[in-house]
Amino acid sequence: MSSKLEHHKQGEDMANKDKIIDKIEKKIDSIEKLHDKESMMCEEVKDLLADLRDQEEDEKWEDDSEEDFDEDSDDEDIDEEEDKE
Repeated sequence: MSSKLEHHKQGEDMANKDKIIDKIEKKIDSIEKLHDKESMMCEEVKDLLADLRDQEEDEKWEDDSEEDFDEDSDDEDIDEEEDKE
């Protein structure tokens, strides 16, 4: 009888180990999902930063263009004043 009891106990130990292994595998899956989500969020943040940089460059280009236009207008005003004299 003791061998049956030992065999039964070993079976329970194996079942407990299998349950623990299943729990560990589920935790690993959860971690992988979190990692995937973090990676996606990082990519989204990188995209947002790139958009901000592009907007900043566009605004700088527009500001430079306006300054160039203003300088050209000033030159024309000077030319007109010289013509009047």
